Amino acid sequence: MTQSVQVIFYDGVVSKPHQAQIFSVDEQTIQVRYGDHQQVVKQYRYADMQLIGALGQLKPAIELHDDARIEFLDDLPEWFHLESKKVYSSIWKLERSPTLIIFSVVFVVFFGFALVKWGIPTASHYIAYQLPENSMERLGDEAENYLNKYYTEPSQLAKGQQEQIRKQYIEKIAEGRPARVLFRKGTGLGANALALPNNTIIVTDELVELAHSDQEILGVLAHEQGHLIERHSLQQGLSSLGMSALYIAITGDSSDLFSSLPAAMLSAKYSRKFEQQADLYALKLMDRKGIEVTHFANFLQRLNEEYEKENSETDKENSEKAQKNTDESKEGSKLDRIFEVFESHPAIDERIQMVRDFEKQQKK
Repeated sequence: MTQSVQVIFYDGVVSKPHQAQIFSVDEQTIQVRYGDHQQVVKQYRYADMQLIGALGQLKPAIELHDDARIEFLDDLPEWFHLESKKVYSSIWKLERSPTLIIFSVVFVVFFGFALVKWGIPTASHYIAYQLPENSMERLGDEAENYLNKYYTEPSQLAKGQQEQIRKQYIEKIAEGRPARVLFRKGTGLGANALALPNNTIIVTDELVELAHSDQEILGVLAHEQGHLIERHSLQQGLSSLGMSALYIAITGDSSDLFSSLPAAMLSAKYSRKFEQQADLYALKLMDRKGIEVTHFANFLQRLNEEYEKENSETDKENSEKAQKNTDESKEGSKLDRIFEVFESHPAIDERIQMVRDFEKQQKK
């Protein structure tokens, strides 16, 4: 038994580590000697061992059937005949390879980017079109209840005005696929309109008041009809939940996970692609029905002016608060400006230009 190596040994009885020496008995068995004078001797078979892989600066260790443990001070000796040794040794070498580490980092980054850029949106698109109608109605009803409870109040518009808008919508926009048009006072939404998966378009009183003509309202309804036809709200909600699931998989923190899909559908903004698709749908529909698309551009311009007015007031309030706050708050405002660069919505100016370009093409 000339082949031996120094190790740290835990006997499985007490937690105290022992300086020990292991010897090769034969190709099936090793012997462990420990104690003040190495008077305690134990034998173990390779078949009863569980190899714990090395990682970084950690050395390999062996878990034994009697809760004992052998920790090596260096790599496994050549004479150590554990069958899985070669496989683990190869893995440990790869883990310490700078080339593999760099490749792994690049691969993970690219995979994450591809998942966010194409994987989640593609899966959301597929799932959205596979959901049965009753499931969409249930989700839409929950989203509508959530919206009515926290963001809107009963409409103050005259019933006759509401019915007139609905009638024009059926005649010029619905094209045999009518949605339920619901009017609400947008306490937490302002001038806005939303398309929900239960085939409902919610229009706020503030939006109707902002419009200068019925044609402008019809342009907005045509835009929301496009969102309904393409199931954009459902796709965006599913994508939002997919992002949250990816975040949890990476960090293990589920505190920011949306409590429900309806909440995700309302809190998630439409992507640039979805907004452009809905705009194009509205423009083609208005052109077919003989409604001048310039009405849609005019409304977008007015809506943009309204938003700029609200933002200027908000910026003024924030500026006053910033003078009283600490440097931490100032840093937060910088981060807000950085995040604005990644805003997914097309700028209103781009959307207006899209309408103007469409109008020019139709006149050729």
